[in-house]
Amino acid sequence: ASTKEEPGTTVVVAPEYYPDDFEAYLNMVQYLEDDLMIENDLHGVVQLAPFHPSFQFQGTEEADIDNLTNRAPYPSFHILREDEVSSAVQKLKGDSSKVWNRNVRLLQNLQKTFGRQKAEKIMKGDEVDGIDQVLRDTKEEVEKEYDT
Repeated sequence: ASTKEEPGTTVVVAPEYYPDDFEAYLNMVQYLEDDLMIENDLHGVVQLAPFHPSFQFQGTEEADIDNLTNRAPYPSFHILREDEVSSAVQKLKGDSSKVWNRNVRLLQNLQKTFGRQKAEKIMKGDEVDGIDQVLRDTKEEVEKEYDT
């Protein structure tokens, strides 16, 4: 586990790493995961979570709202400590998909309430009246879903 002297997470923003080419960016991330992490014996120690302005999950359409969960203004990746990820997943009864599902549900609710354009602005940090209610409603929906 991390300490105050040793951060548990790091975000690397890489604006020069293929901002207009998502496939090339994914190849770079694959290199980091397959080569660099192996060379430095980091598998099982850290994991990478990629973010990109054009992020698109396999099997989705470019405009699908769930792609916004991994979009960022610049190519970047989040380096997470495996032990902290495992601890967080244990709190979710071993189901790491709950985090992603909650995030997608929130995006869907933002889009339903405010429209796609405003949902995207919210994700970029714009303040919008009524967002607190959407957050509360989404939390309630997700808690009900996972309690049953």
